Amino acid sequence: MRPSLLVTVTNYLGSTQFYLTITHQRIVIVGLLLAALSLVVGNSVLVWLGNAHNKLLQQAESMQLEDIQSKDKIQKLQTSVAKLLPASKSVEAQGSDFETFLQIAPAAAASLEELQNKAIQDEVTIQALESRLGELVDFQQQVKQQLERYTQKVSSMDQSLRQLQGLLGEQVGDVFDLSLVPQMVQTAQHKLTLLALIPNSWPMAKKSIVTSSYGPRLHPITGTQKMHKGIDIRCLEGSPILATANGVVAKSYKMADFGNLVELTHSYGFSSRYAHLQKRLVRQAEFVYKGQVIGLCGSSGLSTAPHLHYEIKFLSKQSNPKPFINWSLSNFDGLFQQVQEVQWQSLIKPTQPKTTKVQQ
Repeated sequence: MRPSLLVTVTNYLGSTQFYLTITHQRIVIVGLLLAALSLVVGNSVLVWLGNAHNKLLQQAESMQLEDIQSKDKIQKLQTSVAKLLPASKSVEAQGSDFETFLQIAPAAAASLEELQNKAIQDEVTIQALESRLGELVDFQQQVKQQLERYTQKVSSMDQSLRQLQGLLGEQVGDVFDLSLVPQMVQTAQHKLTLLALIPNSWPMAKKSIVTSSYGPRLHPITGTQKMHKGIDIRCLEGSPILATANGVVAKSYKMADFGNLVELTHSYGFSSRYAHLQKRLVRQAEFVYKGQVIGLCGSSGLSTAPHLHYEIKFLSKQSNPKPFINWSLSNFDGLFQQVQEVQWQSLIKPTQPKTTKVQQ
């Protein structure tokens, strides 16, 4: 009997039994083994595929994350590129400008050097101008000071001219009339000439006291009534006696009564005598000028004390010396009223103000 294997197959229709031969058994066993092997291999494959799938998922997730990061980087890069584009354009423009600059650089360098030289020259010029400006400022100050001095001088001169105008007998107005200057100069010259040639002022350096006047008197030594033809002026012994006008020495000698005496002849018929001198300092025929020392005060001759006997004559006739010693530019007309024996009008005519007749 062949070995066989009973196989029962049951379904809803019922059960069926059949026997498997050895060959069939082997085929079934091989099929089962193959199925088991397929199952094992399939499971292994499935496990490997699952692992591979998980790795792929992990890689996909990693790649997705990297993609996200890459996108962020790309976005940042795009932002940076967007920012760099204007700069790149500017760099490009600058590159173009730089090329242009390289082309004009030699000329620019020459111009720069020329400008530097010009700047140095301008600096030197500015320093010179500053120095000149300082000099001008100093000069302006000097001019200002001189102008102030000139203004003071003009003011003083105006005041002096007004005083001179008053002294010359001209009417003084609010504004000085320059047209009067020539006439004033002529008048002043004539008056000063008369004052230099006709005896006037005190015959000594300072005013003194008249101890004996002109006119009849009792002589202090003889006691007799006698005409005193001059005036006696007190003076210190040895003090200088001055000529009262320009003239020439007519006499210089010693007399019994007058002692040491000097007589001067002046212009326009006038003469003067100086008596009782301690010493005579001029000689006969010598020319003297007004204010010159002609002798020293003394008490020679008939004298009781040091004094000067002073006389004035006009055409050899005695005249009272008192009005003459007080005669000056400030009271020029006073003498002409006090001394009536001299015909002054013809002499002083050039000094009188001229009047212009207005034609009708």
